[in-house]
Amino acid sequence: MPLKTERHRFTTWQISGAPAAPGVYVLWEGDETIYVGATRGDASIRSRLQDHYALRTQPHDATHFNWEITTEPARREAELLAEFRIANSRLPRCNQGAR
Repeated sequence: MPLKTERHRFTTWQISGAPAAPGVYVLWEGDETIYVGATRGDASIRSRLQDHYALRTQPHDATHFNWEITTEPARREAELLAEFRIANSRLPRCNQGAR
């Protein structure tokens, strides 16, 4: 099941409103999903988005993001990537080679 949250502009202001909780997030460039990510360890959705925005983590060319809080981020990330692959016959371009 795709994320149900609205898309937010990939700006410091919008990222500051992302949750400080574990979960998954999707990065978009325009209307294209370019990356599906998940929190690991002590990271939060907000801290992971900040890493992308500050150019510490690829990709950095997102224009929008959305997110979902979950207690099982790795499992949910795998579900989202599988759904994307079924719908598009490929992974998001910035997830290719990562799996």
